[in-house]
Amino acid sequence: MTTRQVLVSLFAGVWVGALLVAEWNPIAATALTMDWIVAVVREPFDAKFIVLILFMGAGAAFIYRSGGILALERAIGDRVTTARDSQLLTWVIGVFIFFDSYTSTVVTGNATRELAQENRSSREMHAYVLDSTTSPVTTFGPVSNWVGFQVSMVIVGFEAADVTAAELDVTAFGLFLQSIPWNIYCFMAFFMVGFIALTQRFYGPMIDAEWRARSTGRTIREDATPLSDVSTDVGEPSELNPKLANFFVPIAVLLVVGLVSMWYLGGGHQPGVDVATAFEETDVALGLLYGAFAFMVTGFAGSLAYRTMDLDEASDTIIDGFNTMMIAVAIIVLAWAIGLAAEEVGTAEFIVDVMVGSGVPGSFLPLIVFLAAMFVAFTTGTSWGTMSILTPLAIPLGLELVGPSVLPVVIGMLFGGAIWGDHSSPISDTTVMSSIFAGSDHIDHVNTQVPFAATAAGATVVVLVLYGLGLRSPLVALPLAFALTIVAVLVLNKLDARRKGLPEVMPTAAAIESGAADADPLERDVAGADDGYDYLSPIPVIAVTITAAYVTLVFAFATLGG
Repeated sequence: MTTRQVLVSLFAGVWVGALLVAEWNPIAATALTMDWIVAVVREPFDAKFIVLILFMGAGAAFIYRSGGILALERAIGDRVTTARDSQLLTWVIGVFIFFDSYTSTVVTGNATRELAQENRSSREMHAYVLDSTTSPVTTFGPVSNWVGFQVSMVIVGFEAADVTAAELDVTAFGLFLQSIPWNIYCFMAFFMVGFIALTQRFYGPMIDAEWRARSTGRTIREDATPLSDVSTDVGEPSELNPKLANFFVPIAVLLVVGLVSMWYLGGGHQPGVDVATAFEETDVALGLLYGAFAFMVTGFAGSLAYRTMDLDEASDTIIDGFNTMMIAVAIIVLAWAIGLAAEEVGTAEFIVDVMVGSGVPGSFLPLIVFLAAMFVAFTTGTSWGTMSILTPLAIPLGLELVGPSVLPVVIGMLFGGAIWGDHSSPISDTTVMSSIFAGSDHIDHVNTQVPFAATAAGATVVVLVLYGLGLRSPLVALPLAFALTIVAVLVLNKLDARRKGLPEVMPTAAAIESGAADADPLERDVAGADDGYDYLSPIPVIAVTITAAYVTLVFAFATLGG
């Protein structure tokens, strides 16, 4: 919190752990820190994961620089005529780019920023859609570097608890799959983006930002300081023969090769091995690595085939794509190292002893873990760092207090709480990137997003309290959370709109200019204004259809865990 530097803080955490082990010898602690960092990088799973992150960055760079994004923008630009359309478009492109949150922020932000501003969607709203779509989507996968990282954290948790997959009768990947329906915060955060964009029902500082953009055309607050646009880091899109194929084909290849590789590596091609067993027994990192390599190669081939760039430019794009992932690589390596440090100093054993001795009811452990993850992620600004710190504590604690049955709930809540902190923390890297690629003032982005994140978290807490009282089925918990979230959004929107004298449903800029929606708050008929929306127009229908298909895929993916 003091330095506001995530990498410095993570390294300091590793070094302090080494200092404890080295009996307060700073020189020995520094040497031990280096040993730990080298040790985690040399782990086969971790090494494969680092390489696949680099390949993901290169593939995403090809999607953008080859003109795939430009082709998409030109193909649908004429159909995006309102701020609502641009918000839904940003949301659905974020769904397509489910393989990495950094990549999704960069590509989606650049693809939709101009359309959003042309249609008078505030930059704060654009940043919110980017931020609250990317992490939840990549958390679920089904093919993403987040999935690989989260599985690696579950493996660390097994090691901290000194148990094996055979003893628990479930692999680390299988346990991750079981945790997906219990990651309620991420489902609510992702759902809220689409629901708010579709209904145009805002509250908190966001309703003020959207009214300012619609009524005055100022998409950013006067005197605000937008973060600099670093789109030059990924290069300008090629104007030479941009094709939609350069957007869709690499993503399709990533998905197909990644899933088929995981199925094959798990023995799915062998007689008697069903799909669920194959995915539980697979080498996740290697399967994702194959998919990421195919993703990069397809982007490379498409760029040359359509002559959007020459061989030299395509080669440079690979390196530039690697560069966009350097921050992610640094964070993940230090996150692994701090997990190792916590293991070496016995943090898990200490926390387990304290919690068991305090008499905390095991049924309320998921709530405690969720709140702890929220706090740690908010103060450190990193969801991955939070997962690395808490997973080695939460899994042993769950086994000691309750048993294996609670682990899917604990893991789902830990991952969700970590992402809430990431959404709400001003020092979060993904939050900063969302501000950058939306061209938003950073503090304005944080202030407008926090009420929405708090709403999703509030619905999650209510469900967790009910879990502690006996609610055990995700088939009941998840629909209940959706219902609570919808009611909360509608009530908060109605109360805040009336308090501020603004329309509950934010009208289009055209409706305001034509006089159908009065621009004077003192004269406005809040309930009777014509908002100017067609709810069956192509963009909303396509967005809802694609999102429903994605959620169906996620739940089908989750069922593989048993």
